[in-house]
Amino acid sequence: MSGYSSIVVGVDFTSCSSVALSHALRIAKWSDASLHVAHVIDTVVEAPENEPLSPLQERIRKGLVSDARSAWDRFAETVAEAKGLPIHVSVNNRVAGILGRARECHADLLVLGAYGDRPPDLGLGTLATASVRSGITDVLLVRETQITNAPFKTIVAAIDFSDASLVALERAAIFADADNASLHVLHVIDQRWRLLSYLSPATETALASEEERRGKLEDRLADFCSTVVSKYPLLRWKSAVYDHDHASHRSGIVAYASAHSAQLIVLGTRGRTNLRDVLLGSTAEKVLEESRCSVLAVKPEGAEV
Repeated sequence: MSGYSSIVVGVDFTSCSSVALSHALRIAKWSDASLHVAHVIDTVVEAPENEPLSPLQERIRKGLVSDARSAWDRFAETVAEAKGLPIHVSVNNRVAGILGRARECHADLLVLGAYGDRPPDLGLGTLATASVRSGITDVLLVRETQITNAPFKTIVAAIDFSDASLVALERAAIFADADNASLHVLHVIDQRWRLLSYLSPATETALASEEERRGKLEDRLADFCSTVVSKYPLLRWKSAVYDHDHASHRSGIVAYASAHSAQLIVLGTRGRTNLRDVLLGSTAEKVLEESRCSVLAVKPEGAEV
């Protein structure tokens, strides 16, 4: 798997989108990808295509677009290497507009700030969540706390041995190799197995069984990684089977990333439960909600842009 070829970055002129833009610029540089900047003037509801506008509506639209372009000129001055970049401005529902632009540009990566004008340190904005749920392209959600234009230093790839997590591992390896980052390939132990072990009448047997299972998981994880990491001889990586105090997969991923000061979590948007058509699957959904670092949500193979 190669790097990206077409990147769309959504900007709303907030500080969070400033950081997102700076990372989109550097990723486009090491990927040798085309970069498309997009701003959507939100109409709340999706604008019908080819609907004729009254003269007044047309004047209002032109005025909004002109104001947005002026705001972009000022905004681009504050982001290194952004000055002079063209911007595509549309008037539409924000989600429909940004996803439509991704399709028009045949984007294989969409970069967004995790939040727009409401920036808590946790959770995601509506646009970010909807873009990930669409599954049409990889989505990088950048936290405002991420250092502007700085490479990721520690990356965690969440693995559940599904095909989706193999694609996520490949993407994580690309980022780690390009950024010279340390890559942690993480599998969180299924707590249902541990519960069954402790319910066993023979405690020593249960502990031995658990230790044996951990060893097998470590071997399986190392084998799972081998084909991908072998492509990058200079890659600094480690595999980790992690047991997080009887908690869920999602909490284990977030806790491990926090404990190792990771700047980026990479995960697939469809795991073993195959629930993408319902949402993202509970693990991916909750990691996106709970993480305080940036997240790269990798689309399922075969998804169309």
